[in-house]
Amino acid sequence: MVRALYRSLARARDDAQVQAVTLVGTGEAFSAGADLKEFISGRPRLDQALERRELGALFLMIDVYPKPLVAAVNGDALGAGFGLVAACPLAVAAQTARFGLPGVRLGIMPMTIMPAIFRGVNRKLGLDLMLTGRLMTATEAAAAGFVNGTVAASELEAAAADLARAAASVSRDRV
Repeated sequence: MVRALYRSLARARDDAQVQAVTLVGTGEAFSAGADLKEFISGRPRLDQALERRELGALFLMIDVYPKPLVAAVNGDALGAGFGLVAACPLAVAAQTARFGLPGVRLGIMPMTIMPAIFRGVNRKLGLDLMLTGRLMTATEAAAAGFVNGTVAASELEAAAADLARAAASVSRDRV
């Protein structure tokens, strides 16, 4: 999924017709992140490191993305999914969405996504989530400034599109 998202963002970045991008999850979760069983399996460490490198490259791309980028968080954003929301400059969440790093309960430290998370939340909240594995509610995420707002699930895509359009109109006016 990381490779596909990277390629899609690169295409949208290079397409003059695209003014803004929204990332929308399908199903019940925005992104559950990596398969945690893979991390504790006997899979070669080099394979795991290369996957983390691809995720890091995606976050670096997002960090310098020239167009407005909005995460529309429809459900749980866990692990790398939480990092993806943190990396996006703008985000709107369904009121039922949750955010967190449950992998720490299995001894998996989120090293690749930590920089994005600590840019998205204050240090104490970031450490709380990282060291306890607890899940943050959408209401708490909005109060902490991690997401720009929360809406009913039925209004999520429209709210994200409105935010993307508003950001794109300002960006277009400055060019």
